[in-house]
Amino acid sequence: MKRIKFLALALGMVVIGATTASAQKIGYVDIQGLVGALPEAQATQQKLEKWAQDSVGGEYSRLSDEIKEKDSLIKDPKTSPSIKKMAEEKLGQLQMQAANWQQYAQQMIQGKQAELFQPLFKKVTDAVRAYAKEKGYTYVLHDEVIFEAPQADNLSLPVAQKLGINVNQQQAPATGGAAPAAGGTKPAPKK
Repeated sequence: MKRIKFLALALGMVVIGATTASAQKIGYVDIQGLVGALPEAQATQQKLEKWAQDSVGGEYSRLSDEIKEKDSLIKDPKTSPSIKKMAEEKLGQLQMQAANWQQYAQQMIQGKQAELFQPLFKKVTDAVRAYAKEKGYTYVLHDEVIFEAPQADNLSLPVAQKLGINVNQQQAPATGGAAPAAGGTKPAPKK
């Protein structure tokens, strides 16, 4: 008798587990595309570009000008051999310094980009979470990890509408979803 009760209980648990598993809703969304389509994304990108020019662009321009100056000094036939030698040594140092500066500047720009775009990513992810909760989605994946999925599971369009983004349903990204129309440029990719 205990054995029959145990088997009935186990069978009931399996049926309940299978029912629960099949009730899970899975969707996917293009976070980058939504962030890039936000009206404030273009202004944020312009702010980043201005910051980059004002903060790190000046030093690179100065180094570039100095490199050109040393290079023209080396190529000038009127330059004495001793001055050419000093200019060549300085040119090598400047080129190395410029390469290092470029790498440093890139890191600085990436940091500033993350700082400036963080509120936009938060706005989009909050909207995705709210929509997923409202519609009963158990899992929401980033569209870049999806190889193939039904269009009905693409949450990008409804979330874009929830965010007030004008949507162009004619344009379809790689995942097959409707793409946001306004401000459709994505933030500069992280390098």
